[in-house]
Amino acid sequence: MSRDQSTRSVLQGGKIGRIGDAVSRICLTIAAVALLGIVVINGANVIGRYVFGSPFSWAEELMLFLMVLVVFAGAPAVAWRNMHIRIDAIIDRASPIVRRAIVAIASLISVVILLIVAFAGSYIVTMLYAFDQRSDALHLPVWIPQSFLTGGLALTAILIVAAEITSRSR
Repeated sequence: MSRDQSTRSVLQGGKIGRIGDAVSRICLTIAAVALLGIVVINGANVIGRYVFGSPFSWAEELMLFLMVLVVFAGAPAVAWRNMHIRIDAIIDRASPIVRRAIVAIASLISVVILLIVAFAGSYIVTMLYAFDQRSDALHLPVWIPQSFLTGGLALTAILIVAAEITSRSR
């Protein structure tokens, strides 16, 4: 086996693939736990409201923050597993070379947009941290849920690049 073939096999099924799979599993676990938390909080809030006449004042806010976490923890796993929604009508009819070019260009555009938004989001997170802005009901530092978005977008971009390197996007 030549050095190029060895490098290619390591990249396709090797360390990058294993790391991508592990990150994907961690992201899905975080999303699942957050979704389970939403269900539990919502159930407890319904009981508090209709049985005891006293709902939790912070429940809606926390469920909203957890929903943001669900979305932006799940997005990297979706990107890694190539399960995002897209219209494949043109791609399916293209030759393999054109198909690969379209996928590569789409991945590049996605990564650029994701990183631009993540960079802008990191500036906002930094400002929110510096100003110590807090949420209304939980008094939680707002930079924490905002960082879910920024981190999720950046991690999604990284996993798209990793998927292209390992040819998982085919």
